[in-house]
Amino acid sequence: MGERLVRDETPLEFFREQLSRAMEHQRVSTSAFTEWYLVNLLAGCVKGDALPAAEPGFDETPLALLYVRAIQASRFERARLLRLLGDSALFISGFFADSLHRGLVDIDYYRAMGGRAYARLGREEERGPGPVVFRELAGRFMEFADLLQEVSETSRLTTSASVVKLYERWAQTGSRRAALLLNERGINPVATGEDRLH
Repeated sequence: MGERLVRDETPLEFFREQLSRAMEHQRVSTSAFTEWYLVNLLAGCVKGDALPAAEPGFDETPLALLYVRAIQASRFERARLLRLLGDSALFISGFFADSLHRGLVDIDYYRAMGGRAYARLGREEERGPGPVVFRELAGRFMEFADLLQEVSETSRLTTSASVVKLYERWAQTGSRRAALLLNERGINPVATGEDRLH
């Protein structure tokens, strides 16, 4: 009869499958710990668990404010706030990358703040796979954001992103994934001026 309209799977199972497909499509590999972290991040953010509450007077809590609070907090609270900051920045720059160019801050702000939070966590955490995972998230932030963007696109029941938006994303971030998608549409983006280092 064909594929079922409703599938019996948990959010973790769904996002694990989606992330695995994105990793295969983009030819990205990582440790099992980092992959599991990303799956849990996706499942938690979709439920709203991992996103900070809005700050009074703001639509959302500014990442810079969250970073200052983290630096001033006790060790346990600092780790919690830095992780919240990094996770929020990664999720937003992956799932909502196309809308960031219309705001007061752009994707570079999210990448810098998220990467900085993960890097600090990687230095401060002492045990288990945490330090290695956080250092990898910091060092490959944009690569993982690209994976999350593909998960976002393939899990929505919408038309594909317009070529103009895709080109704008490539022009702003130098995203390898955006360049590949443009290439699949017959467009070969070429950096002008300074070379892309992202």
